[in-house]
Amino acid sequence: MENIGFTVPQKIPEEYINKITEAIQSTKLENIPQQFMTLLKVYDQFKLDVAVTGDSGSGKSTLINALLGLEADAKGAAPTGVVETTMKPAVYQHPNCSQVRLWDLPGMGTPSFTSKSYVETMNFNLYDMFFVVISERFRENNMLLIDEIHKQNKPFYVIRTKVDSDLRAQSRKHNFTETGVLSEMRDECLKYLEEKNLHPHIFLVSAHNTLNYEMQKLMDTFKKEVPELKKKVFALFLVNLFSGDRRKQRTMKLHALQSGKINDKEVLDLKDFCRCFDVSNVTDTLTTSLEALDHFQLDVAILGETGSGVTTLLNCLIRQQDDTFCSVLTEMPATSPQYPNVRFWAVSGIENIILNSLESMTETLDHFDFYVLIVTEWKKAHHIDLARVVQKLRKQYTFVQTKTDCHLQAQKDLCCSETEILDGLRAQCAEELQRAEVDSSQLFLVNCLDRKKLDFVGLESVLGCNLDTIRRSAFAYYVDKIVRNRKQAQSSCQIL
Repeated sequence: MENIGFTVPQKIPEEYINKITEAIQSTKLENIPQQFMTLLKVYDQFKLDVAVTGDSGSGKSTLINALLGLEADAKGAAPTGVVETTMKPAVYQHPNCSQVRLWDLPGMGTPSFTSKSYVETMNFNLYDMFFVVISERFRENNMLLIDEIHKQNKPFYVIRTKVDSDLRAQSRKHNFTETGVLSEMRDECLKYLEEKNLHPHIFLVSAHNTLNYEMQKLMDTFKKEVPELKKKVFALFLVNLFSGDRRKQRTMKLHALQSGKINDKEVLDLKDFCRCFDVSNVTDTLTTSLEALDHFQLDVAILGETGSGVTTLLNCLIRQQDDTFCSVLTEMPATSPQYPNVRFWAVSGIENIILNSLESMTETLDHFDFYVLIVTEWKKAHHIDLARVVQKLRKQYTFVQTKTDCHLQAQKDLCCSETEILDGLRAQCAEELQRAEVDSSQLFLVNCLDRKKLDFVGLESVLGCNLDTIRRSAFAYYVDKIVRNRKQAQSSCQIL
């Protein structure tokens, strides 16, 4: 990018580029961008189904209510009682993870659900992960459940409930210590799990006394691990949905559609993806791609004329929570914890570059994924020229009118309110953009000296939402570009 004096570094670490190239080397090039965008869109909406299972009376429903933050008699709570209350699987939306659902399964070991038929009756293959709930002591039934879950290669937690009741019962002993009894509970679970060479998380909890013991640790651990868990189970879901036993495939598809896990279009999209990328290798392809996406750097350019406030706007966008400014260098990207894996570039003096050659900017601007175009003087309209170039690249942008406070100050002698002046400015801007036949749907009036006024909060909100969506398409086209370049390089070498 010699035209603007700096170089945009690689978006993904080399190791991931090599992995992706190898994973999709047999795929037709024309399939890559659209298939990847479709896959990532479905993945974003994919619901992680966690089955809460265990012996009848172990406290499964009470545990779910604790995770939901609901009292037993609250609206929407899972039914609980001293007799068997859960007769069929019931689903509950996780309160803090929008893509996680908790399934309250009937208890094992009752006349209705005997130990021998339980796993088959519950269709464990329909769920992505399991919370195996144990109370009082580790029983054979618990190990039967864990063996089946392990056989299906699905993740699980072991959750020992009612520890407060057990501690009260043990407190009568003369040598009682809470720490000692809790250690014994954990050691008992470990004994049976280690015999099978299994090492899941074990949590000792009380669903009635959630502030003590390990209820908070359970919730924190699960929330932290959800992104990695989702990657693993989504790949497994794809394989199970489109390969293996046809009867299980039909059952899984029907359950997924009826429960709202995915919809008909997503099923067709996933089937098309597996056909293009070979279902036998889809796990490696998907895992590699999602790992690469986690490291993908989205490049956002803030473009404006000299003196338009490019650096001031950027500094305001990446300001830390304590309101301190970050250092911005024109030849280096700026980052902020508010926008993970996003690199902001301050590109000022755009009028000089445009005068040189507007068309030559196409290749330069193509290095970026999203654009903030600063509006200054309408007579020069360089922001409109930039918008036209970006539109040709089929990428998205937003307009930002900086120094709006100066405009208000200049109009202070008019017999109009501030609201009327701003409405007039918006109307003028919209009219100019419409006349130039560029998208005027996103235009923000800001004062970089006061982030709480005008449209700055709206600008931050739109960036926060849009950049995640833009990341998918930017990643897909970047992968496509990388693979094409490497295949062309290989072809050239073979010719030589």
